[in-house]
Amino acid sequence: MLDRALRERLPLRELRIAGTLAVLGVGVYLVVARHGSIERALSTLGRAQPGWIAVAVAAELVSLACYAALVRVLLQLGPVSVPFRTLFSLTVIGIAMINSIPGGLAISTVYWYEQLRRYSVPRPVAAFALLLSSLLGIVTLVLLAAGGFAAGSHGFGAGARFPVLGVAAAIVIAVVLGRRRFVPAALWAVRRLSGPDAAPPEQTVAANHLVLLLVLGFLNWLFDAAALYAALVAIGQTIPVRGVVVAYTLGQLVSAIPILPGGGGTIEATMSAGLVVAGGTDAAVIAAVLLYRVISAWALVPLGWGLWRTMPNAPLEPAVAPA
Repeated sequence: MLDRALRERLPLRELRIAGTLAVLGVGVYLVVARHGSIERALSTLGRAQPGWIAVAVAAELVSLACYAALVRVLLQLGPVSVPFRTLFSLTVIGIAMINSIPGGLAISTVYWYEQLRRYSVPRPVAAFALLLSSLLGIVTLVLLAAGGFAAGSHGFGAGARFPVLGVAAAIVIAVVLGRRRFVPAALWAVRRLSGPDAAPPEQTVAANHLVLLLVLGFLNWLFDAAALYAALVAIGQTIPVRGVVVAYTLGQLVSAIPILPGGGGTIEATMSAGLVVAGGTDAAVIAAVLLYRVISAWALVPLGWGLWRTMPNAPLEPAVAPA
């Protein structure tokens, strides 16, 4: 089992990985930033406003809750309901895995799958929910990027404005015009994957779920971007919202490239470069991005592994969703 293997390797291997990532992260910033920027950034970070740090933390918690709620809505299309508290813990654990071990995304997906199986979620339904949550993440990130580009026609990333808006418009049109086909197809898939005794919701209920899934996916990204914006304000940077959103979405896209765990170094460098182009100051922007990454990723690593150690392994009885 994955749990047992991870428990055996965690004490030594993870410490070595964490040390390696720390060195790599410092190296990336020394390359991309001008001489002295790191020292000024760390000095600036120490003067961050506590009130805005609290706002960033609150925004990140809401973002995590939105993702957990999205998975719960997906699972409610089938015959089993998983407690929200469990899904929230799995969200934090998944982030810890992604940001601390090589191949963390794949390991996190397998761990999610195994934990969903503990609640007797059928194997195909668990795989279907995890796949669809990833697809919704991509779609809603494009919609958030489109919202940023729609806020203005000039500035950072203006050349990509029309392609992104075009893709977003195509997504919206496909959802609106294809609901009559998408929803019955999804219901058929859930019925087939859940087994002969499953009782999927009616088509109108599933249609409402489709809208809710898009809203939750969008809010997940929006509140995470809000945490970055609050971190910038905490450092004293006033960058237009459009520039923050464009730099944020670009950083998230780069983080999907499996170079280092959690996009270590690359996401920070990409976001910092984008925010500087959008009008930020080098040292202050680096400090804000570091603060954002502490809140949204690095601080969640020890928390996530702590939750991982407390997660039970014994099978549970299925918690049937109410009719």
